Amino acid sequence: MDASNTLSAESSSSSDLTQIEKAARGREITGLDIFRPTTDTMTADRVQTLMNIMNADQPTGGEDLIYGPGDAHQLRYWRGVSPDAPIIVFIHGGSWRVGSYLDSIGSTKVVHLLEKGYAFATVNYTLFPLVTVAEQVQEVANSLGYLTRNAARLEFDHSRIILMGHSSGAHTVTLLGTDTSYLDRAGVAIHNIRAVISLDGSNYNAMAEVLDSPGPVAENMIAGLGRNTDVLRAMSPTYNARTPNANAFLLLHAERQGDIRQTEEFKSVLNAAGTSVNLHVFEGESFEGHMQMLLRLGDKEYPATVVLDDWLESQVPVSA
Repeated sequence: MDASNTLSAESSSSSDLTQIEKAARGREITGLDIFRPTTDTMTADRVQTLMNIMNADQPTGGEDLIYGPGDAHQLRYWRGVSPDAPIIVFIHGGSWRVGSYLDSIGSTKVVHLLEKGYAFATVNYTLFPLVTVAEQVQEVANSLGYLTRNAARLEFDHSRIILMGHSSGAHTVTLLGTDTSYLDRAGVAIHNIRAVISLDGSNYNAMAEVLDSPGPVAENMIAGLGRNTDVLRAMSPTYNARTPNANAFLLLHAERQGDIRQTEEFKSVLNAAGTSVNLHVFEGESFEGHMQMLLRLGDKEYPATVVLDDWLESQVPVSA
């Protein structure tokens, strides 16, 4: 990583950039600085502006496919450079309750990863409270089963699946990468999940959200998962991160102090299980950083894109 893309505490404190400008710049933060206190100065107007940008930033091209019987059971698929290309499957966020496979994804990453030669799919699922979060996760697993069964026709390598998710979608992909029961029911082998990429996820340890992220994040967790400790444990990737896991994990985070603590915990458990894991934290506090990571990943000027590209080349290159 170029030193110019790494942010020290000193350079951060002397910067006269606004939080919006810092989040857009997105330099990597290293060492103990990843735990520095952050503040939430977001206004309702700024939140709505970011949501509007995200909703309008929809990918083009590809083909829509139906993977199940439900109204929401559809996905969009783009072919890769060859029939042997790995596939990246993206799961959108929205606190399990809002969003879709097109309006909550960010188009820049789609264009970038297709240009690199990967096949790409983005998956829709039924929103809470029409189904439970566990049922949502199973729907996503079922979409992987559909893709796997149709890999020859769709022309990608079903033995090299990369899961990528943002926010609650990151929770979904990390759970799929650690709790094999969902994949088993869908007929997908865990060893075919070659990589899991989490974009500013949360709820790795759901019970800890109450202390780590009091406020909207914890409130959304309780609304979606409830208060039963057995359920919260079952829905926590950290509690499931024992072998067999997906082959490798890349955890990319903005500056959200509580969830970074959980990510370090999750990383330690994965390491103890012998699973490869890398964690990187980038400028951008609270919801501002959360959304900039979604929207800017794939932009070659955004430092997290360089980290993503290097990691994919080392773990699941386009050419096997």
